Amino acid sequence: MTSTVRRVTFRVSRERALDLDGEVWYAGPVDAPIRSGVSAETLAELRDAVEAIKHFVLGVAEEVAVIVEYVYDLPGVSPEVWQAHRELRDRLCEAGLSEDDRAELLLSA
Repeated sequence: MTSTVRRVTFRVSRERALDLDGEVWYAGPVDAPIRSGVSAETLAELRDAVEAIKHFVLGVAEEVAVIVEYVYDLPGVSPEVWQAHRELRDRLCEAGLSEDDRAELLLSA
């Protein structure tokens, strides 16, 4: 039996929440048959919300592995900057740095 892995991309942005009268993070599926998005006050909460709906937006069973890719859409931050960040993150990981050390290094730069 072969295992199927599905992929879905979510575009993440900052949006104005009228009910909260403030800014929230919003993630909407880019390439899914169901376009329901989620919002949250923090990125950690947003990722949890995306994890909760990823099977639903693809219309697949919970047993199916789903890999989520995030594309960030923030004013003043170009796609090239995000790509450079991903490449740096990957290189630091390949160099054997722990997640905590990578975060500390990037915060001190």
